Amino acid sequence: MAVEHASLRSDAGSRFRRSRVGVWFWELGYRIGPNLWVTPMCTAAVAIGVFGITRRLDPLVDDPDGIRLVPEFLVARTPADAALVLSALLAALATALTLVFSTSVLTFSLATSQLGPRLIRRFIEDPVTQLALGILLSGVVLSTLTLASVRTGAGAAGVPEVSYATTVLLALACFVVIVVYVHRVATSIQAPRVVASVVADLDRTMTELDLEYRRLGRCDNRAAVERRVAEVEADGADVLAVNDGFVQVMDLDRILALAERDRFTLVMRRRPGQFVVRGQAIARVGPADALVSARRAVDEAVEIGDSRTRRQDLEFALYQVVEIGLRALSPAVNDTFTGMTCVDWLTAALCRLGQQQPDTGGMLGRDGEIRLVERPVPFSRQVKAAYDMLRQAGAGNPAVMIRMLDDLATLARHVDVAHLDDVDAQAEAVLASGLSHHPVAADADEIRRRYRTVAGAIASRRNGGDAAAGTGTVPG
Repeated sequence: MAVEHASLRSDAGSRFRRSRVGVWFWELGYRIGPNLWVTPMCTAAVAIGVFGITRRLDPLVDDPDGIRLVPEFLVARTPADAALVLSALLAALATALTLVFSTSVLTFSLATSQLGPRLIRRFIEDPVTQLALGILLSGVVLSTLTLASVRTGAGAAGVPEVSYATTVLLALACFVVIVVYVHRVATSIQAPRVVASVVADLDRTMTELDLEYRRLGRCDNRAAVERRVAEVEADGADVLAVNDGFVQVMDLDRILALAERDRFTLVMRRRPGQFVVRGQAIARVGPADALVSARRAVDEAVEIGDSRTRRQDLEFALYQVVEIGLRALSPAVNDTFTGMTCVDWLTAALCRLGQQQPDTGGMLGRDGEIRLVERPVPFSRQVKAAYDMLRQAGAGNPAVMIRMLDDLATLARHVDVAHLDDVDAQAEAVLASGLSHHPVAADADEIRRRYRTVAGAIASRRNGGDAAAGTGTVPG
């Protein structure tokens, strides 16, 4: 068995095991990311540190042999002048901070109603929003501390000149940040930008998974994987979930390391993005006497939480785009252009997904044995996830049906030949949906013509010819 599997290895002997620190950092970032208080609190702490440094530098400005640290235009001549300016800046920054918080909450509300609640995390994690809040809060903190130290300043007039100058400069920077923040809000809530950013996240997820799978030993022999799965099913034991929730991430290195050490094979029953109930089988281990070791591996390497994440869940990013499209095509909104934009970006993502060879899900240990079997997401499921609900919602809209058929023709020209049946099935479903609402004759003829274009592209690929040959020119 080991000799047979060794021939399936993909650089398995040269792999290295990463520590679990990477997963810990990911989990820490995922928990802290959607919080509006972390970055502001950190910047406020930095502001307190800056104030301490400037107070140390204040005595140098009155030293005749010292260095002139503060330009003339940032010097307050009297404590009254300094107090007046600092009070005005403190009031302005406090008002601006309140405004930014209010605007952020309003933006989140609009995003929830127009784009869907799953995208709230994206807006909360926006670095510009978090930095804007943090810089404004640091301005308020520094202004307050400097104002409180005006009468006890190191200068002859009782003005802490370095602290005062630093506060004025930070206040000017805060007003610049407000302008940048307003521009960011105005552009970030536009549906095309949101859809493009979600698809960019999907691309990053695909790249990360591809790099991880290349580093790990993948078994491309489907028959060997199926045979090993059958052995585990016949002579194994179920590993039960200890929590309710979504499978968020699996530490593949950790599972493989423990499986190699204790010589067992783990067949996952759930993949990232799927929901598990406490007591439900999340995996099956073979042989059965390795159940204790397998349970420990699952507890240590599989994260279960209350929401889906994009790290190993390709469908999650697809569904985010689909949700935007569904809201756009709803009778309450009726935004056909946004719906077609979603279809275009989903097609772009599927073109990349469809160029990958079907995955067996098997992973090899250093010993050449199959030690882990995942549940890969088949391309047929990805196509259904991207198109089905939008097709159902837009069935009565000929423009959406035509655009979907155009994109399916593009998809047929780019995906691997093994996936053409999935494209063909979806094209037939779009044709049936588009004609089921009895569009006018001109629209019905156009839908049929676009379907023939898809069928021509699929036939050309199957015959081994040029993907674009014989398809004609497709109007945009």
